[in-house]
Amino acid sequence: MGRFNLLDEPWISVITDSKGSTKEVSLTELFAHAHCYRQLAGDMATQDFAVFRLLLAILHTVFSRFDATGNRYEFFELDEKYRQVADVDSDDLEDYEEALFETWVSLWEGKEFPSIINEYLDKWHDRFYLFDDDYPFMQVTQNDITASKLSKASPGVVSGKNINRLISESGNKISLFSPKSSGGKNKEALSEAEAARWLVMFHSYVGLSDKVIFGKEKYKASKGWLFDIGGLMLKGSNLFETLLLNCVMIHPERHFIAYSQKPCWESSGSEVLKHIFSTSQPDNLSELYTNWSRAIYVDPQIDPNIGFEINIVKIPEIKHSDQFLETMTLWRFNSNGESANSFTPRKHRTNQSVWRSFGLLTLPNSNKVKKEQRKPGIIEWLSNIRDIVGDGEIAIDAISMQDDGNATSWVPVDEITDTLNIHNYVINDIAESGWVPRINEVIILTKNVVEYIYGGFLTDIKEVRGLSSASFVEKGVEDLYFSIDLPFRREAEQIVSDGGNRDYLGVLDKNKNVKNIATAYNKFCGRLNNLLK
Repeated sequence: MGRFNLLDEPWISVITDSKGSTKEVSLTELFAHAHCYRQLAGDMATQDFAVFRLLLAILHTVFSRFDATGNRYEFFELDEKYRQVADVDSDDLEDYEEALFETWVSLWEGKEFPSIINEYLDKWHDRFYLFDDDYPFMQVTQNDITASKLSKASPGVVSGKNINRLISESGNKISLFSPKSSGGKNKEALSEAEAARWLVMFHSYVGLSDKVIFGKEKYKASKGWLFDIGGLMLKGSNLFETLLLNCVMIHPERHFIAYSQKPCWESSGSEVLKHIFSTSQPDNLSELYTNWSRAIYVDPQIDPNIGFEINIVKIPEIKHSDQFLETMTLWRFNSNGESANSFTPRKHRTNQSVWRSFGLLTLPNSNKVKKEQRKPGIIEWLSNIRDIVGDGEIAIDAISMQDDGNATSWVPVDEITDTLNIHNYVINDIAESGWVPRINEVIILTKNVVEYIYGGFLTDIKEVRGLSSASFVEKGVEDLYFSIDLPFRREAEQIVSDGGNRDYLGVLDKNKNVKNIATAYNKFCGRLNNLLK
């Protein structure tokens, strides 16, 4: 008999009011009252992003099969568990798209989710037990990871203190500033609710430090799909709006619309593994949003409150090149390397605000030579629903996981988050003389000023002062970006005012001319005035 069913037990943390009050709710409670909650409020932003995509997978599954009133679409049959038995016929695709969009509009106008969601979930109640002998949620059974199937005698083991990314303590290194004490097995202990949240996140951000694979032939293992993307999500005034804004009912890549949704809970653990090891790639958002990075086994009899651990085996990664099924990421074009002449997800960068990627966020797709541009699917979708949503302010949240830079382990070390608030009308005004191109021109100009002109000024000062570390220039540039709301000329003036005797004595450059803080500042002002005219 299974324990701790995610449909019934509270495990998802949400903010319930403007004061920031939080509580844990079950899946069925969340969908029944999403319009009453402000947002998710888990242990960290990356965890919330992983759980959020699980919620989206449920929405995509249900509303690809039913309309907003709970009636089945006429384009296919459903079995007794509300599972689609065939893909949409190409002859029906245009009508199906129209029906999907009408469903989305009806949901938005209804301002709360209909009961069909929980009616569907009830059909799959037995697949949502966190601890179960037959169908544990997002896990395999012990029979799926027997020694004969593995590269080693037993799977890898990860304890609760390493699954919990607030601690991230391995067996070799103690975490000194931990939110839990090290007495007994306290760091390994997790409540059932915590274990459920961290399990969902573990599939999304795991790294490569574990060693066990299936079979003897090596394959490119997953780090967790979300680990490799620059996550993006639109944010509404409450959780209902946020979920719907990110529910891309009409996929920008039209051929994906016909495929039926295949969330992981509609298959057994062994069936999920078989599919992952086939040549198939995800062709639907529910499958992508519930993608596994590891075959995970948890002893059904474990008491996580005493000590929690999981057994894991690596599984292959999703193909990254031109994986345009993904709608919630930035893209970069690769001119060389193993992904040459294709797009791959672009992670957010540490200490870089999301506005600095404004062009990647908003500019239309382009195939011009040396000007390859790929607009995130979620921003394409926003343009489709602009008239329904209205011209109010939209928040775009950016979420990524920073790694340790070690290509053999890719250990998650910190998360990268930011928010860009922008008017819905502005982000969709992509005409040649519209707001998007004009804003992007200013941002490019700002980057040139900060990185090349001001960065060049700092390089001159570094030479004058005889500094060897590159961090002086890098830190100065990032500090200016951080305080970009202040006139950056004042930043240069501050450096000049802090100058000492050595700065004014200066050095001789390669042409035997004197370079000091005054000549560097004059050069900076000249380049700046020339650029800004």
